[in-house]
Amino acid sequence: MKKSLIARGTALALILGALVTVLPSANAALRVPKATWPACSVAPGTYCVDSVTLTDARGHKIPLVWVPNGQSVPSAPVNDGPVAAPLANVDGKGIVREIRWDISPWRDTLLSPTVQYINATALIGSANMPTQGAKQDAKTGKWDTTETQDSWSQQWGCWDNAKQQSYQGIKSDCVKGAVLVVDQGEVKNVWYMPQAQDAVNTINYQKGGTYVDVAELAKKHLQPVQGSTYDAKTNTFAKTQPLMVPTWVRNNADANNWQIIGDDAGAVITTDSSTVAPDTSSAAAPAAVAGRALGGRWTSPNWNTLGLNSLGYDGLYVDAKAANEFVNHVFVDVNPVLTDGNNKDNLAAQTGNKIYAANLDPDVTISVKLRTGDIKTGVTIAVGVDTEVQQATDQYGSELTVTGNPVSVPIAKSANDCKGEAGVAVANVRQFQTLIVVQNDTSGFGVDGTSGNMYVGSNGVCGLSTPTWNPDDKTFTWQTAAPHFASDGTTQNTGFYKAVIPFADAALLWGLSNPADAATALTVSVKTEAGGSSAAIAVVSAKAGNIVIDVSGFGYSKPKLMIGIKKGYKPSKKSISSLPQAKTTVTCVLGKTTKKITAPKPVCPAGYKKLI
Repeated sequence: MKKSLIARGTALALILGALVTVLPSANAALRVPKATWPACSVAPGTYCVDSVTLTDARGHKIPLVWVPNGQSVPSAPVNDGPVAAPLANVDGKGIVREIRWDISPWRDTLLSPTVQYINATALIGSANMPTQGAKQDAKTGKWDTTETQDSWSQQWGCWDNAKQQSYQGIKSDCVKGAVLVVDQGEVKNVWYMPQAQDAVNTINYQKGGTYVDVAELAKKHLQPVQGSTYDAKTNTFAKTQPLMVPTWVRNNADANNWQIIGDDAGAVITTDSSTVAPDTSSAAAPAAVAGRALGGRWTSPNWNTLGLNSLGYDGLYVDAKAANEFVNHVFVDVNPVLTDGNNKDNLAAQTGNKIYAANLDPDVTISVKLRTGDIKTGVTIAVGVDTEVQQATDQYGSELTVTGNPVSVPIAKSANDCKGEAGVAVANVRQFQTLIVVQNDTSGFGVDGTSGNMYVGSNGVCGLSTPTWNPDDKTFTWQTAAPHFASDGTTQNTGFYKAVIPFADAALLWGLSNPADAATALTVSVKTEAGGSSAAIAVVSAKAGNIVIDVSGFGYSKPKLMIGIKKGYKPSKKSISSLPQAKTTVTCVLGKTTKKITAPKPVCPAGYKKLI
């Protein structure tokens, strides 16, 4: 049997029917609270919202704080971690060769007049190579701590100069050069390099210039122009430009509590390929009105300056609780919040109807971390883009994190609007919602023998169903529904559907014993209620242990998606490792040298720093 979801307004009214697998009664003790879970900072324990984190379009991670209804947002915390600030490297003629960012105390080492760069290539593979932090005996010249012989046989991120790509190898085989950075008889850092000549070049570069602290200039939101002249007597530069804070510095500051000198509304954000000024204005946003009262909001002291107010709301409200009073499945609904001058929190609603929420920002990734007791995820039904659910445990117990982006959902006023080809949506709203169907419960989802770790995502929530298995023709069928037309009555709504099926489940259900055959062996069909629409895009792939089915561009109102196996399928000799793998690119820097590494799992060469 299947279960379906009916959407009215901004929340899903859930109808959970009888499910296929009945688990042992020993699992019946699960008791998920029916009321909205509190923030863990207010009510520590299980079944609470531990944290909410946003990631903006530039990749900047923004942790939010919980603010109860009626209270003001606390002031931004004062960072007391390491200081991150720029340095200028100036050659012997006073010309600025590079601008680099570092944190203390490493900045102090580079600025120290007594710092030394020592070629330690001859010590590679020996028991005499000092470790970082090693101190040298002034009389004997020996270091008090050295690398063990075992360390040279460990796996290492290597670099192939000929192929210009990274790979994993044995440290002693791919490390051919080394430089010790020593100050006051202590090893501050060890730079390992792929070639002996790299060590020579690095030392020559470091000795050919001097680092100048430009933190005071950064406080004025300025930095020297590369290639300009530095006057050591006046400590000034001939040319300056707006301060540029690299994205890797900002991201590490969030994670490690760095203090970034000059990081405020006057700074500029840099990426690997361009420089983009942040939007710090308080632009007129689309009007939103106060809807129903809410119990508080997740927000940031810097909500406006970070550009999170672009759509007119002041924070997020996470409504996590049991889907209904009869089940233990968890429903998570993220809503925008509008706060008035008295810090009263209400739903940020559309001006035409206070029932419907205003749009969430589609370019901001939302991550909600929950404390979930003994819940184990079965199938995830998501109203969002690329939603992921991860389970973990720590010293406080089990946790579950839901991450994804809002998606535009055609909202039906009633179930009748989702039938036929004449239905009109009362509104199209960007939402982010997730139903987590648990597997360790008497109503746990599944087909006998499957893992229960399937994922389903769509924006058609009138009749979004979990997979229905037909053992006679070995087909999986899903259903999704929405009004045929958008709220203007003329634009046709289109949809997407994504399913993720573990390899082991695909083998059990279809006999797809070789996951590498998924793209050619599985067939995907889309039929609407009237039987006329086909998918604009249907992609089947195998990766990360799952069969991934992406179907998009089909028309509503009530498409039925069917996935089956081609008749006469026989396993091929292909392997997942032989299929093309997705590649990513990272930018690595060493001094004035920059390299871009493109690979499935790119690794910077030894001695290089990755720009995040």
